[in-house]
Amino acid sequence: MSSAPVSAQPKPRLGREAVVRAVEALLRWLKHHPSPAPEPIYLLVTLKSAPVRRFEHHLRLPHSPFPSIFLVADRLPDDLPDDIEVLPSSALRSLPAVVRRGLVLVDRRLKIPSGGKGAKGRGRIMPVDLADPAWATSAREAACCVELRVEAGTCRAVRVGHAAMTQADAVENVVAAVEAAAACVPRKWKNVRALHLKAPESVALPLYSAPGSDDAKDAKREVAATAEQGRLKRRKR
Repeated sequence: MSSAPVSAQPKPRLGREAVVRAVEALLRWLKHHPSPAPEPIYLLVTLKSAPVRRFEHHLRLPHSPFPSIFLVADRLPDDLPDDIEVLPSSALRSLPAVVRRGLVLVDRRLKIPSGGKGAKGRGRIMPVDLADPAWATSAREAACCVELRVEAGTCRAVRVGHAAMTQADAVENVVAAVEAAAACVPRKWKNVRALHLKAPESVALPLYSAPGSDDAKDAKREVAATAEQGRLKRRKR
């Protein structure tokens, strides 16, 4: 009696080896270009065609892409974790660069300024209810969730790590972000033109390029990637 044929597992579009090489090279570059706070690492997602409507999706990562967590509050909670640094409410007027690289939790009773010095590039700010006993746990879970948003154009950046991460954790984050992003964009992998990995001041390291891309399409892709790199540099400032 012959056994039923075993169907082969589909080959992943992006090999893990490519991710390991890119992460290793980028972390090596960041080590030789130190900064006061760990630089963020971004996954650049370039689509073949922009969605007709605004696209927004949350991607869950295995590890937080933020190097630190800060809490802005005037009244300290009794159960403050040791790994969360407290800042006064006055810090919201102009957050230091070191703070902007991390996740900033703000007591929801405080008003977050909408303008003024330091309003741009404040990083990720998240209101928290300090009366909730599980506020710290909820904040850590939210820290592992990043947003992929496409409003216009075809290239967007997703934060997937930072310079102080271990190579293994960074690789896991990149793989998870790629799989989640490709699964949620319209037409999925068929609409993914290219994937790159970069820091704000580094070159974009290639991870994936869609098969059959001709030179003209590749040139347009590079123009879009360059524009996104400029946005990342402005965001850093």
